Amino acid sequence: MSWSIHHVNLQAKDVRATAAFYSNVLGMKEAPWAFPKTRGYLPGDPDKLALMGDGRDSHSGLHLIAPDPEFASKNNLIHNPSVGGHVAFQVNDLDAVIARLTAAGVPFSVTGEFAIPGLRHVYVNDPEGNLIEINGRV
Repeated sequence: MSWSIHHVNLQAKDVRATAAFYSNVLGMKEAPWAFPKTRGYLPGDPDKLALMGDGRDSHSGLHLIAPDPEFASKNNLIHNPSVGGHVAFQVNDLDAVIARLTAAGVPFSVTGEFAIPGLRHVYVNDPEGNLIEINGRV
């Protein structure tokens, strides 16, 4: 299975100040966020969500999100990707990953095209409790 790191998501209590740090101090460029038509609950306010794009595609790079304790319940997920941060991997066969998680009895949350146009998402904790996101093309 081929994979790559698609993005890193960091929790930011003050998204605008954090985005300014990455932009003004580290020299990253903030990019606009494009929402898919089938979007679930995802805050669109620039005070709640920012993208520091790396230029590979429309949403790869660094994501900054304000923590929302109700994010998971608003999206019928068992994992909350807005709290604590996570790394997102992109794979060429998301269905194979879902089958492996199911066979191993590992709890996961799966979405359709939800936060990023053209991608489905799976959220799962690794054995150390780190939240990871695994993406595959729709």
